[in-house]
Amino acid sequence: MIDYSEHPNAEKILQDGWVLFQQKGYLGVSVDEICQSCGVTKPTLYYYFKNKENLFVEVLLRRLKGFREVIEQGGLLDEKLEHIAAVMFDSFKKDYSYLVRDLEHIKDPENVRRVRGAFSAELFVPMTALMQAAVDDGQLKGEARFLAHLFMGIVESYIARAVDYDLENEVLAKKLVAFFLKGAE
Repeated sequence: MIDYSEHPNAEKILQDGWVLFQQKGYLGVSVDEICQSCGVTKPTLYYYFKNKENLFVEVLLRRLKGFREVIEQGGLLDEKLEHIAAVMFDSFKKDYSYLVRDLEHIKDPENVRRVRGAFSAELFVPMTALMQAAVDDGQLKGEARFLAHLFMGIVESYIARAVDYDLENEVLAKKLVAFFLKGAE
């Protein structure tokens, strides 16, 4: 595995690729467009990434890395959920289901497995464990997996729309967590 952080061109490709894939989706972005945005040639891009699909997968894996640590941090449930939501708002500019839907265009089964595994390991499994702990402690009622999907769905529905509410990510996160924990008032 290449440590991309040691290669400025690869870093630039990953960063600009992330922006372009979020804006236009997997099919909407060409390798030429990525190269132009990064100021690199196709041979340079292909030196680090086998093809556009592999670049897309590496971009997704990189964006998902670290969510487990955010979810597993200590603190009160409401504070943890607010921090998780704020990090999700900071990390994704479009809802991540849009990016997951783009997986249908990924042909290499190993790439699909890697991305699905990362979504599970970095988001769904830790979030379900957090919800289970809250259920066990009597802070929440319900089935942990459902609660995890519900919370992530609430946050996801506001990712692309956060700017519409003219609120800082932390303020919007606080409002959404209050809704999740107490319901609409």
